[in-house]
Parts: sequence; C-alpha cells; structure tokens
Amino acid sequence: MSFTNTASDELRDILTKYCNHYRNIPDIERNIWNLLTKVSEDLRYELLSSITDRDIGYTVLTLAAGRGHTELCVTLLSSLPPADRLKLILSNKYTALHVAALEGHTETVSGILNCLTAEQQLQLLFTQNSFGNTALHDAARMGHTETVKTLLDNLTPEQQLQLLFTQDSDGDTALHYAARKGHTETVKTMLHNLTPEQQLQILSVQNKKGMTASEESARFYTNSDTMRTLEHYQKEAQYGVNYRKFALFT
Repeated sequence: MSFTNTASDELRDILTKYCNHYRNIPDIERNIWNLLTKVSEDLRYELLSSITDRDIGYTVLTLAAGRGHTELCVTLLSSLPPADRLKLILSNKYTALHVAALEGHTETVSGILNCLTAEQQLQLLFTQNSFGNTALHDAARMGHTETVKTLLDNLTPEQQLQLLFTQDSDGDTALHYAARKGHTETVKTMLHNLTPEQQLQILSVQNKKGMTASEESARFYTNSDTMRTLEHYQKEAQYGVNYRKFALFT
C-alpha cells in the first residue's frame, strides 16, 4: 500500500509540475509511464482528469496536445482502458483534439485519434465546443492544411461531407473560416474531393449573417487568390452539374 501511495504522490507531483509550465522535466514521458503502471486504472483516470493548470483548467492531456507533445498524449491515453480514453479527452469541452488542431500539430492529432476506436474517433471529430466549433473549424481557421486533411482522412466520404456542413453557433462552416482568413490551400483541400453537386451545396451554405464562404472571402479579401479559387470551384461545379443534366437527356 505504501508503494502505491508513493507512486501516486510522485505521479501527482510530476503532473502538477507539467500543468504549471515545467516543460523541461527530464524524460517526462518515461517517468510518467513508469509511474502510471504502478497505480490502479481508476487512480490513473482520477489523477489525469482532476489535475489541471491554474489558468483555464486544462488537463495534462489537453496541455500536452497544445504543446505538440505527441508521445506524452499517446502515453497518457494508452495507460487507460478504451472507454476512459474518450472520457478523458472530453473532460475539457475544448478538447485535446481541438487544441492540437488549432495549433497545427498534425502528428498529435493523428496520435490522439489512433488511440481511439472508430466509433470514438467519429464522436470526437463531431464534438463541438462552447462556440460550436469542431476541431476541423479550428484547423481551417488557422490555415493548417495538413491538419485539415488528416481530420478529413479519418472519415468516409459521407462523413466528410457531414463534417464540412457542420455549422458553429454563428452558422459558419469550416469553409467559411478558411475563406474569411484567406487560406487558399485549405479551401482547396476541403473542396477537392467533393462531387460538383456537393461543391455547390457547401458553397451555398449561409451563416447567420446570410453570407456564403465566397461572400465572406470577398468581404475581407477582394480579388484575392482565395476569392478567385472559390469562384473557380463555383463555376466549374455548376458547369459539371449542367453537363451531367445535358448528358442525361441526350
């Protein structure tokens, strides 16, 4: 019993230090893993979910995701039973996946998702924070194209479309975010694999201001590459739809 208590105390101490910005603890992943194996699974979850930083209440997992500490994220999640892994991620409404996506830590995004079952991945990818943002919204807003691609690659074409249509509390899709910020390559990544009909559908989505992604882009970046790219997709998609209709009746 004293051995477990000692391991628990040591683990609590090192997790608390990590939360309070002691980022250079020597061999932190190895130390944490060794200590985690010496405490029960229930105690592991209790410590990992209850120890947070002083400022915004982020857990060690969420902080590690924001810092791009992929190995630590995987270590923490792998120490728990599958059911507790998603539970820990969701213990912060602004989840570890959201934070990693916002910072563009693509490897960390992959590491977190790979620790989950397919069903859990799907639930997490569609989780919206208090602003209605999915992790895709956050990655698109910052123009992290590779992160956007990684998030979408974990879904079927139908699920990808559903995620792209997801709107935040202001009615913005991830495409609205990328268009508003002038992230041309991110826009291309989100539209590239869609059919012409799907492209027209997503390009026609209006936010609560009644603005489409193209209109948001024009409002902020008149005659920009992003605006021209959106106009090109709109034109080509409309041509593709019209051509199919013509071919159907000839």
